[in-house]
Amino acid sequence: MGRGNAHSRKIWVKVHRYVGLVFGLVLSIAGLTGSLIVFWQPIDAALNPELLAPDHSCIESAFRPIDELVAALRAKIPPSGQLSSLDFPDQERPLLWAWYQMPTPGAEWGDIYALFVKPCSGEVTGPRLWNSQQRPWGGPLMSALIQLHTSLWLNEWGVLFGNHLLSFGSVLLMVSILIGYYLWWPSQSGWRSAFTIKRGTRGKRLHYDLHKTVGVYAAGLLLLSLFTAIHMYEPWTQMIDSGVNLLSPVTALDARPPTSDPTVGGASISTGAALKIANAKLPGARPASIEFPPDARGVYGITLDTGAVWKTLISIEQYSGAVLRIQGPHAASAGDHVLGWLFPLHTGQAFGLPGRIILLVLGLVPTALYITGFILWWKR
Repeated sequence: MGRGNAHSRKIWVKVHRYVGLVFGLVLSIAGLTGSLIVFWQPIDAALNPELLAPDHSCIESAFRPIDELVAALRAKIPPSGQLSSLDFPDQERPLLWAWYQMPTPGAEWGDIYALFVKPCSGEVTGPRLWNSQQRPWGGPLMSALIQLHTSLWLNEWGVLFGNHLLSFGSVLLMVSILIGYYLWWPSQSGWRSAFTIKRGTRGKRLHYDLHKTVGVYAAGLLLLSLFTAIHMYEPWTQMIDSGVNLLSPVTALDARPPTSDPTVGGASISTGAALKIANAKLPGARPASIEFPPDARGVYGITLDTGAVWKTLISIEQYSGAVLRIQGPHAASAGDHVLGWLFPLHTGQAFGLPGRIILLVLGLVPTALYITGFILWWKR
């Protein structure tokens, strides 16, 4: 190796080392919490049976009308609260989950509470504080872990510092992983040893082999996980969407958000009417969630599950019932498909139970890399 190559290699080693030391701890926290929340709903139900006990005799054909269930929910919400969305039962969630916000003085967003409805009887349990803006660790265990995973508990009062730290750190760690690949790349005679841990090694050499081998096998999935995570945070969402849009049209970038027209007069259509309109557009699809209009110009957002990797969102004008937009895999561009896959890939849901198990194991890798990397630095 020439002096120039040796010098540049030393520089890359330092970049890889110190980016890992500084931001690897952040990724370790995100990875461990990610592993813990892969199956957060069954765990949450097991920890809170008094709130989330299912009605095993309830079948879908016996569900109460949606308008009746929504009325029961609204009766439990304080006058200052605002019902924001409703999640329908699925394989992991036997109850309807409803979400509402309560205003928090001095904060940009309100505290988020959850209510739970048995769909056959209409019995409502809760409320339960899910996410406190002042104390993101103060909700249920699974909520606290989700907030730690997505914001490091550093988004207090809407500053979003945790979001920026995670997204910026993820970008740097992607660079560090690529540098690690460059540093690992073996010579022609070293390919066999490059993928294995040498027998009988101890101490620093063992930690090096562990760091190298775990890293090279997991790097591709780590890069994918980091990239899909970055897409959830601004300004990276806009940047990635715009980049994809250069190759294939992205629907979300081509139109303004749908809105309702309050000047037409009259009352909003019922939740049941909005759901019926959405179902007529995709017969046979299962309702997954409903977003309620937040104000006079807001729209109903009905999400339907057609069995595809990503779900279909139908936006409905709250006064006329007109369908304003349909976003889903059945009428999507290649760019929409690329972006639609990112979140299911990040959660492991894209490949069902095997994908989620892989993600659970992958979440442990950053901690293994950080520990071995830290030991190598400490004993350098």
